[in-house]
Amino acid sequence: MFVVKAILYITPRPDYYRVTVYLYNDEGKLVEKSVYRRVKHIVIEECTVRLSGQIVYNSIGVVVDAEKISTSLKGESILVVKGATTR
Repeated sequence: MFVVKAILYITPRPDYYRVTVYLYNDEGKLVEKSVYRRVKHIVIEECTVRLSGQIVYNSIGVVVDAEKISTSLKGESILVVKGATTR
């Protein structure tokens, strides 16, 4: 089983979050960086999730592991991070 990793840097703002997502492949190389502004909700599905206060200052660090990870914005303010099992 290959595990990919997404690291979310969540910065609280009044009434919303600014979220930067770094997606790494199974070799630990950065594959993609995305920035989402004005996020009001974050939904994480089918992933292992860990909080980390050591990887970023003045934000919340969330480490997400799964075999495959996708991120998408639903509506204008819901960030969905979804894991999947590859077969």
